[in-house]
Amino acid sequence: MISRRIHFYLFVFCLTLPLHVFAANPFVEWKERLFGSRDGKPEVRDAPDEGVVMLGVDHPKRLRIDGGAPERDFPQGRSRYREIELPGEYAHVAMRVQVIARANGKGRGNTVYKPVLYLLNDDGSVRDSRPAEPLHLDIRPFKPTRLLSCVLLEDVRRIAVATTPAAVGKSYESKARDKLKAPSKANFHYSTDAVNVRLPFADTGELILELTVEDAPDQGC
Repeated sequence: MISRRIHFYLFVFCLTLPLHVFAANPFVEWKERLFGSRDGKPEVRDAPDEGVVMLGVDHPKRLRIDGGAPERDFPQGRSRYREIELPGEYAHVAMRVQVIARANGKGRGNTVYKPVLYLLNDDGSVRDSRPAEPLHLDIRPFKPTRLLSCVLLEDVRRIAVATTPAAVGKSYESKARDKLKAPSKANFHYSTDAVNVRLPFADTGELILELTVEDAPDQGC
């Protein structure tokens, strides 16, 4: 109920804004560049529920980390995870991460997943880790709420996607919109309360990953 109300308020608010407001918003431009629709962009495909996920370049995949996922010890604690394998070893890549909010199975509202990308050696040992930070809230009318991030990786072929025990039980908090009081196009004044979004982090979740290969470091995000 709260989620629907937030979506409705944001939808009404967006209708009152001129288009140039969105064009001048750095987050909107960033989101559209990395996660917007592009000509010829492949559709998102579902990864198998079990086993290693083969992630091709520019071929986004949806994967779920649930109670049936394997579990192991990582440098930041024990976690369920999914292993990702790339077509080859790449010197510079950008991993675009979408975390999809899901219904809270233990209460009201939605939960989200706080991903960490662990770079694996050929023997499965962890070489390095990269948290998906910052996570940007994307909340739109009639669309699933998402957290968006982009992670730059170097010399990578195998990855484990996991979370940390320290994150579970905490929450993602964002002020999606400040309190607003302004005239509308119909020349009457209106006001709205601030909308605060709080999404608990869970030990399971749903993500969409998209890999792009870059020519140099610090590119792609």
